[in-house]
Amino acid sequence: MTALVADIWTIFNAVLIVGWQIFIFFEKGSWPALPLSSVFNKLESDRGAIYATASAGEIESSQLANVVDAMLRVPTIVPLLVAAVLLTAFYLWLLHTEKRYSGN
Repeated sequence: MTALVADIWTIFNAVLIVGWQIFIFFEKGSWPALPLSSVFNKLESDRGAIYATASAGEIESSQLANVVDAMLRVPTIVPLLVAAVLLTAFYLWLLHTEKRYSGN
């Protein structure tokens, strides 16, 4: 039951996001970008600047930063849709497993 509720909630959030984007599109004539980074920026509190010293691992950290930056540019709807598909598959697997072991 928990997997089903989580699946429905995820799909509901995806519909809300797409609905908001469609509303803005009809109102302003442009599709608003909603990258994943904007979601995390809304969750952050106002923090001061953080300074770090340069180290020998700067090349590896810059490559990691590039990968993380690319992942944060992914539209928010993509992880929601992936999660919805995985939750649906998981729920269907649980349903099939329950029917198989309940003897029905």
